[in-house]
Amino acid sequence: MESPPTVDPAIEAARNAGFDIDLIDTNLALPVEERWRQHNMALEILLKFERARVERDARLSGTA
Repeated sequence: MESPPTVDPAIEAARNAGFDIDLIDTNLALPVEERWRQHNMALEILLKFERARVERDARLSGTA
């Protein structure tokens, strides 16, 4: 009879803290180039939001 696989206590602690270990595993299964592409897309979106916030704040303060 085989014993169940042991789970690393750090992974179990992360899972209990709310980390989506399956999502991490899925992302790590992607080729590095795809992970970089997705990272760059997310960064571009973040930078657009930041520029929009700066423009909005400037309009609201009347310094535009």
